[in-house]
Amino acid sequence: MSKPEKETISLIQPKLYQEVGAKFIIAGWVPKDWLRFGKRIDYRISLEFYGIDAQVFMGSSINFYPHLPGWLLKLKKRIYFQDIAGFTWTNIPFLEKSQGCINIRLDGCDKEQTLFIPLIVKQFVPKNGISQEIKDKHGRIGEIVKQYEKDLENYNKGIAEIMASRKAKDNNEDPRYLCGPNAFFSSEILKIIESSDDNFREYAYSEEDKRERGLNEKYKDALEWRGPLLRGIVSQFNGFELRVHSDDHGKHFHIIHKGKGINARFSFPEMHLVSYVNSRNTIGSKLEKSIREFCLQPEIFKKFEEEFQKRDGYSISF
Repeated sequence: MSKPEKETISLIQPKLYQEVGAKFIIAGWVPKDWLRFGKRIDYRISLEFYGIDAQVFMGSSINFYPHLPGWLLKLKKRIYFQDIAGFTWTNIPFLEKSQGCINIRLDGCDKEQTLFIPLIVKQFVPKNGISQEIKDKHGRIGEIVKQYEKDLENYNKGIAEIMASRKAKDNNEDPRYLCGPNAFFSSEILKIIESSDDNFREYAYSEEDKRERGLNEKYKDALEWRGPLLRGIVSQFNGFELRVHSDDHGKHFHIIHKGKGINARFSFPEMHLVSYVNSRNTIGSKLEKSIREFCLQPEIFKKFEEEFQKRDGYSISF
């Protein structure tokens, strides 16, 4: 016996590919299970608007409260909803780019409770008609978005496993990354290290880095779709960190380049190489001198001083 299909929204209007104006009615019947949030009923459906690039350009919700007594509501399996959707002038660029071809998305409380409805906003259809490329993509926006969301879920799981593996090799440290006004420290020192001619052997995190590169390549389309906020979760500077530990055996900072297997302590304010931490690779005297000269520049040195003053009493990475 086949498994019964899950109930979905019965949409009265708009119909698939219907032409709509600046305002239009959304109405239909929603299964009560779509509104169930734990033990309570949330009388609200999420409503999002997608352009032809599969990006959300407007979002809201349909709020409705059934005018039924509680005892009768318990007997109902479906509840009627109706609302008016509308666009504003801020939506014009998205509508023009999509040549009027949009999708609206209705979501319940469960992530599997999703319905995409392709529509055509007639005022934005070009005089010579909608391009074939947009026509071909219009009806697949829901499929594309769902695939990207699934890919990002798998990506996050993979990154979490890689981070756990790195953490296990790093004495269970939990480094934090700061992309703040002084992040240029890391950026500039990274350039010095990358341009050096020192030879480095294989290092402890090479397998994790390989897996991360594989994940980034496998899910590159989904990462591009989601945008830059998701990138760089593990490596803010291509595997490079500059950590300040102001309360650990005197003031010093760590220069860590996971790609080259470097974890070196530099003293402050002398800016001398002190020692290495769990590192197979060392840096040559020429590279050490370049780093010291950079750090001793008056304007850079002053920022280091400010950084230590602000972070006195705890550790942070940047």
